[in-house]
Amino acid sequence: MRASLVGALLDLAAETPVEDISVSQLTTAAGVSRTTFYGHASSPTQLLADTLIAELRPQLEDIVEAMSHPGVDYVGQWRRLYRVLLEHVQHRARIYKTMLGSNSLALSFVLDFLEDVSTRNVDAVIAQFTGEQISPLWRTMAIQQQVRNTVAMIVAWLQTGMTDPITTVIDTYLTLAPPWQLARPDAAGQIAMRRIRSTKVSAPNSAQLHR
Repeated sequence: MRASLVGALLDLAAETPVEDISVSQLTTAAGVSRTTFYGHASSPTQLLADTLIAELRPQLEDIVEAMSHPGVDYVGQWRRLYRVLLEHVQHRARIYKTMLGSNSLALSFVLDFLEDVSTRNVDAVIAQFTGEQISPLWRTMAIQQQVRNTVAMIVAWLQTGMTDPITTVIDTYLTLAPPWQLARPDAAGQIAMRRIRSTKVSAPNSAQLHR
């Protein structure tokens, strides 16, 4: 029964914002009763979000686990994560386009999931930093940066017609990625924060700001 509901919902959500899909419309398309629907979800929006997250979760959880190993190739794992996401977007392109175009609540649920994944991945990288205490501000900014930049990458790919291959999209993103994300661990499996700090741009002074 759930498979029928999910299949019908994915078809409908490719054409219509999920918030505009009624329970009656969905159950009719799936050939099930309203009672059956409410045994699986509270709303079509929640069912869509749960479905998309369930498709992503196994692979993203594997990446979170891999990130937790000291000395891992973090850049390689970021690449792996972006490939998983972009392949999912490619597979569900019409649904993502509809969600992004309607500022869907279902998309918000998916982004909450991605924020949780990003939080654990950023913390895994932070655990390998040496030479400086990471502030709550830095950590929070890195997490939010990761979520927003990932969304920007997906939106840019969709807006340009998805004509570029996934590898090109990832390579292009990484030319814009923050220095900390591209840092590689040394032989001891650690990342020297001072090397990342050395790439920062000096803040302008007040005279420069008022030119």
